[in-house]
Amino acid sequence: MLIFPLLVVLPRGIAALVSAAGLCAAGLVLSASGMRLTRILLVAAMLLGCLLAWGTASALWSVDPVRSLVVAARLAGLFAVGLALAASAGLIAAPRRLAFLLLIGMAFGIAMVAIELATAGGLSVLVSNRAYRPTQLNQVSISFALLVLPASALLISLGQAIFATLLAAVTAVTVYALAGTAAKAVLLAGLAVGLLLYRARPVVARVALAISMVAIIAAPLTFARLERLPGLGETADGFKISAGHRLLIWSFAGDRIAERPLTGWGLDASRAIPGGDDPIRPGETWMPLHPHNAALQVWLELGAPGAVLFALLVALVWGALARVEWPPLFAAAAGATLTIAFVGCCATYGMWQEWWLGTLSFSLFLVLVMGRVAGCQAVPGKAGGSRGLSLVRRRTTK
Repeated sequence: MLIFPLLVVLPRGIAALVSAAGLCAAGLVLSASGMRLTRILLVAAMLLGCLLAWGTASALWSVDPVRSLVVAARLAGLFAVGLALAASAGLIAAPRRLAFLLLIGMAFGIAMVAIELATAGGLSVLVSNRAYRPTQLNQVSISFALLVLPASALLISLGQAIFATLLAAVTAVTVYALAGTAAKAVLLAGLAVGLLLYRARPVVARVALAISMVAIIAAPLTFARLERLPGLGETADGFKISAGHRLLIWSFAGDRIAERPLTGWGLDASRAIPGGDDPIRPGETWMPLHPHNAALQVWLELGAPGAVLFALLVALVWGALARVEWPPLFAAAAGATLTIAFVGCCATYGMWQEWWLGTLSFSLFLVLVMGRVAGCQAVPGKAGGSRGLSLVRRRTTK
C-alpha cells in the first residue's frame, strides 16, 4: 500500500521500502519447511551471481575502481532482495489481501499526484527541501504504467470489470497528465504487445525473447548508430530536446564501447568515462552519469560478458512467460508489464539506480502475487493455492 504514495513524495525511498520488504521475504523463505527453489529461480540467481562477480572483478581495470566496488556491494543486497521477494510470492498466506492493498495504494497514489499537480508540490515539500519540478513525478508515472494492466486484469478475473475499466482509465489519464514522456510511450508499447500476447502468447513471447536478446547483443551497432541516420537528430530535437541529446549520448557510448568491447570500463564507471564531461551544446554533455540505455550501459561498463548475461536474464523471463499457466488475460497483462520494463530500461534510467531496481523487483513480486489470485479464481475451489508461475515448491511426503 505504501509503494505509490512513497513514489509520489520521496521516490528514492523506494530502495529502503523494498529492502525492508526483502528482509521480511527472506525470513518467510528461510522459515518455510520442505521448500525448494524451482529451476527458473536457481538459473536467475546464477545469472545475477555471475553478473555481480564480473562487475566486482571489473574494479581491477575500472576507471573508477572505488565506485565499482561500492556499487557491487549495493547490487549484492538489491539482487538478494529481489530473489527473496520472487521466492516468497508463492508463500504469501493471504495473496488476495495483498493485491487489494496494492489497489488501495494505487488509488492513494493517484489522489496524491492530483494534489501535487494542483499545489505545485504541496506534499513533497513536507519531506524534501528540493524545489518542485514536474519531472520529479516521472518515477511514479512509469511505476503506474508497470502495474496498471496486471491490476486491471486481476479485477476483471475477480468479476469487477467496471472497477477495472475505471482503474485503467484514471491511471492512464494520470500518466498522460504528467511530464514523463517515457511512461506514455512505454505504456502504449506494453498495451500493443499485451494485445498480441492475448491472441498467441507462446509464439509472441518467443518472438519477444529473440528480439530482446538481439536488441541487447547488437546495441552498439543499433542504438549507438541511430544518431547517424540523416535527419533523425533534428527530428528528435523537434519532438523533445532531451530526445536529440539522448541520441548523442548513445553515439558517444558506442564509440567508447568500441575501445573496450570485451572488458568494458568498469561497473558504474559511465560517469567517469574520459570525455564524458565535455560539452556538446549549452547545458549538455556527452555522458551525464549514464547512457540512459541499459543495453548500452552494460556493454560500456561490463563489455561483452555483461551483455550476454543481461540478455540471458531477459530471455529467462520471456521464456517463463511463454509457459506460465495464468489465465490468458492476466498473462497478457503480465507480458505488457515485462515489455514496459524492458523498453523503459533501454530508453530511460540508469541500470544500477537503486530506486529503479527496487521498483522492478517489487513489481515482479506483485505480479507474481496477483497471478496467484487470478489463477485461483480461474480454478474454483483452490482458495489460497498457487497456480501458474511458482518459484518455490514444497516437498511432499507420504
